[in-house]
Amino acid sequence: MVNMTSIVLEEPAPYLDNDGLWKKVITDLFEPFVLFFSPDLYEKLDWSKKPDSLEQEFHRAIPKKKGTKYTDKLMKVHLKNGKEQWLLVHVEVQGYKDEDFPERMFQYFYRIFDKYDRKIYAIALLADPDHSFKPTIYKYHFHGTDLTYSYNTYKLLEQDEEELLQSDNPFAHAVLAGIYMLKTRNNASKRYQFKRRLLEFLLQDPRKNSQEYIQSLFHFIDYLLEVPEEMTRELQKDIEPMIEKEASYMDKTMYPDPPTLKPFIDKWRKEGKKEIAVAMLKKGFSSKEIIELTSLTEKELDEIKGQM
Repeated sequence: MVNMTSIVLEEPAPYLDNDGLWKKVITDLFEPFVLFFSPDLYEKLDWSKKPDSLEQEFHRAIPKKKGTKYTDKLMKVHLKNGKEQWLLVHVEVQGYKDEDFPERMFQYFYRIFDKYDRKIYAIALLADPDHSFKPTIYKYHFHGTDLTYSYNTYKLLEQDEEELLQSDNPFAHAVLAGIYMLKTRNNASKRYQFKRRLLEFLLQDPRKNSQEYIQSLFHFIDYLLEVPEEMTRELQKDIEPMIEKEASYMDKTMYPDPPTLKPFIDKWRKEGKKEIAVAMLKKGFSSKEIIELTSLTEKELDEIKGQM
C-alpha cells in the first residue's frame, strides 16, 4: 500500500502534450462539446452530417510564426436549414497568461473569415492557473479607426466541481480533469485522489456515456492527471473490478496505451491472440504460420495446444 500522504511533487510533473490532449478530446467529443458550451447553437446544427476538422488545412494556408504552438480547433459544421450552408467553430485552449491572447483571437477570426467567408462561433477555454487572467475582448483604436472584437470565454478555475459531476454531458468530465490538474500542479497525492474519483465516477456512472466517449475520456484523464508509477499501480488495483466488468467494450487498440489501462490491455490482447490461435489450429494452420501472425511464442502456443 502506498502512503499517499507522503508523496508531494517538488517540481511540476514531466512535460505532457497538453495541447494535443485537449485537441483530441475536443475532436472526439465535439458534439457534447458544442452542447456543453452553446446549447442554442447545438440545436441549430445538423448532427447527421459529420463535422470536419479544418485546422490543418487552415495552417497550411496561413502558417504560424516559427516556434509558436497553440491549441486551436477549427471545425466545419452544418446547419439544419436544408441548404448547403455551413459555419465554423473556432476553439482556443489557453493554458497560460498571455497579454497578446485577445489580439491572437482576433487575428484568427479575420484570417478564418477571409479564407472561408462563413459565420464563425469562437470560444476560448482558459485552462491557466491565474485567477486574474480573463481576456474577453480585443479593442483597436488609432486616430478615428476603432474596432471591438468580443468572443466567448470559459474559465476552468471558476467552475463548480459538484455541478460538473452531476452533469449529464460527458465533456463535463474533461473540464473536471482540467480543473483537477490546475489544483494539483505540485501535489501528486491530491492529484491521485482526484484522478481516482474521476475515473471511478466515469466507470460507475449508471447513465453510461457511449463506448467511444468513455474511451476518449479515459485516455484524456489518464494522461492529463499523471501520477508516479507506484500510485498508478495502486490505482490499477482500485479500479480493476470495474475495468474487468467493462472489458467487453473497451478498445484494445488505443495508442499510446493509457498508463493505468496498460496491464489490462496487455492481458486482453494476449487473450485475443489465444482465441485467434485456437481458431487457426482448428482450421489446420501450421504452428509457424500461427506464431508469425499472432506474435505468440512457441511455448505459449504449446500451452494452448495442451489446453485444447
